[in-house]
Amino acid sequence: LTLPFVAVTFLTMMAVLNALWYSPVTAEVDDRNKKLLKTLSEATDMLSKADEMQVVYTGQLREAREKASAAVKAYKEETGIAISTQIEAAATARETKAAEVK
Repeated sequence: LTLPFVAVTFLTMMAVLNALWYSPVTAEVDDRNKKLLKTLSEATDMLSKADEMQVVYTGQLREAREKASAAVKAYKEETGIAISTQIEAAATARETKAAEVK
């Protein structure tokens, strides 16, 4: 008599717990997992977009540095030529004045 009573009580408690506790908790856990997966996929998408943007900006930065380097090189060459011309003109003027003095 006790064994059937315990078995019926156990099965009743399992049904009650399943209806009142396990089903709602399982539903909440499933919803949480769905939200986490959605957030994770969004984060992955954002990361891939950020990587693409980084590649683009790195390329643009490299091009800008190359242009700036070329501009600096050209300016140095122009300045060097201008300085050389001025030095030659000054040397010629000095030699002319030295020849006049003699």
